Amino acid sequence: MGDSRKYTTIPVSIEVKEMLNRLRGNKDWSEFLRDLVQENIRLKRVIAARRIQERFDSKVEKSIRESHLLFRKSFRLRDILEGGH
Repeated sequence: MGDSRKYTTIPVSIEVKEMLNRLRGNKDWSEFLRDLVQENIRLKRVIAARRIQERFDSKVEKSIRESHLLFRKSFRLRDILEGGH
């Protein structure tokens, strides 16, 4: 049975093709480019997560802890007022 995948050509400069060819090693072009795209997506996610993490400073952390404690206290108070344990 023949290979049913369809192929296309992508015009790139010779300089870019040589650079990509050195990076791809022994992978075929489809595997190499798919891996390259997947790695790019993964890195963008890591960068986005780090940016979020940088914005999460100690003031935000303190505010979240205070809010959490207040939330827990309100449940305890409600339990006491309603006759719970």
